Amino acid sequence: MPTTEEVAVWIAANVLDTEAWNKKPEKQPLAVTQAERNLSRWYPAVELTVEVVSLQAIWEMQGLDPALKFQRHAVKSLNDNGEGITYSGIRDVVAPEVRELLGKPAFELAEEAEDAPGPQYGGFLI
Repeated sequence: MPTTEEVAVWIAANVLDTEAWNKKPEKQPLAVTQAERNLSRWYPAVELTVEVVSLQAIWEMQGLDPALKFQRHAVKSLNDNGEGITYSGIRDVVAPEVRELLGKPAFELAEEAEDAPGPQYGGFLI
């Protein structure tokens, strides 16, 4: 598992928007731990790399800041006087970049398997 220092180095070298990560340095170790725990559960067959943990850790940190939530997390519109907010959906728990790299998480695959019709054996409808 990557350390907080390895994640911080990867983020510094590879991510342009580091505002959420840099804003609360005291929360960085917790974000890395939470990212590792969640990713291990969501992608049990995948070896967690520094890149994947870093991307998810940033996503976890962005979830703490309401302004960043509005910026990146499914906000459709804001009223000019700040009174109305319309969300286009709920915030995904998996970072979009992680989803792009690893595909659907295990919980979504399990839901799809439950919703899929069971095998249908032989016969014709007349």
